[in-house]
Amino acid sequence: MAAKWIEALTGSLEQKKQYKQAKARIEALPEPYRTVANAQHRYTMYYGGITDGDTLVQIFLDLADLWERAAIDGTPIDDIIGDDPVEFAENYAEAYGGTQWVDKERARLNKAEEGGRVMTTPALSVRGIEKSYKDLHVLRGVDFEAERGSIFALLGSNGAGKTTMVRILSTLLRADAGTATVQGIDVAANPVGVRERISLTGQFAAVDEILTGRENLVLVAKLRHLPDAGAVADRLLARFRLTEAGGRKVGTYSGGMRRRLDIAMSLVGDPEVIYLDEPTTGLDPESRIEVWEVVKELAGGGTTVLLTTQYLDEAEQLADRIAILHEGRIIANDTLAGLKRLLPAAKVEYVEKQPTLEEIFLTLIGPSGPSTPSTPSTPSTGSGTQAGSGTQVQRGDAA
Repeated sequence: MAAKWIEALTGSLEQKKQYKQAKARIEALPEPYRTVANAQHRYTMYYGGITDGDTLVQIFLDLADLWERAAIDGTPIDDIIGDDPVEFAENYAEAYGGTQWVDKERARLNKAEEGGRVMTTPALSVRGIEKSYKDLHVLRGVDFEAERGSIFALLGSNGAGKTTMVRILSTLLRADAGTATVQGIDVAANPVGVRERISLTGQFAAVDEILTGRENLVLVAKLRHLPDAGAVADRLLARFRLTEAGGRKVGTYSGGMRRRLDIAMSLVGDPEVIYLDEPTTGLDPESRIEVWEVVKELAGGGTTVLLTTQYLDEAEQLADRIAILHEGRIIANDTLAGLKRLLPAAKVEYVEKQPTLEEIFLTLIGPSGPSTPSTPSTPSTGSGTQAGSGTQVQRGDAA
């Protein structure tokens, strides 16, 4: 399963670096090659039997090479994958020693008409969604799409309608107008089918403080009627670096540990799409970075992530695509690079920059463990400028 792939990649910093580079190359591909490569990335990760970190990294480096060459040459996708994308993915993984295709993935793939739905249907599709509470118009015709295996950030200030949109996509609230689909399934027409494929992590950690971390996970696994709930809990504790704390009551956990446990509980049952509604609200700087790394790992494992946030730096660090929701409408929807092009061209200036309080704090406390992520190498100054102390930087005129 995908958890094994992530665990295998946590042993070597060089392996993680190479994996992230390959993933970035795939994200830079033009459409429709990017969609196809992301789909193959996801399905290959569900191919059991390969746990060697070096092999996993090589698979994704070769995958990036394959689709980069195809995009440069303009090779038709059908010429590469043939008529059966399932068979192509199986053969690709078998070339690296894979032995077992996950049955539920094969069954779901075989239901797609000629493979078209797998390769072309977005994970989330929202069209003309409206929602009002009497005279208060919260959503006024929202449209967006999120690709499978991507991180899509819905950015907006308090009261913009982010949580309302998440509740509609979670089948907890019915829209007044418009349509929304999750993995091709209409949220209004088939809410049960949608719930089978999603998981929701709200603004505040929904954990039982009286139980231990492991007991929380076992409880959710049993509620989902999964076999061997204890093994499921142990795998998730290891994946989220909570094994040592698994036997302690959650009431003793830090804010970051609670949020990691909360996200781990959301992943019981391997949902295809996860909604993270302002996941770092109220967390300290170190805990925020921990959650950021978890979110990146989710997308790296093939899970589609819808992230709502009011923090600009959070969207900048995590999102493959960013939509800005303002007064109930999407006023911008693009990649970070595309959004930057909306402003005047950058010019070069010399800026003497003092370290931020967050940088000082993280430097002084040092790493809390071998798996603690590092801080971003070029943190934002908050004024549109990125630089180290006394270096040349690029700064937009409108910053």
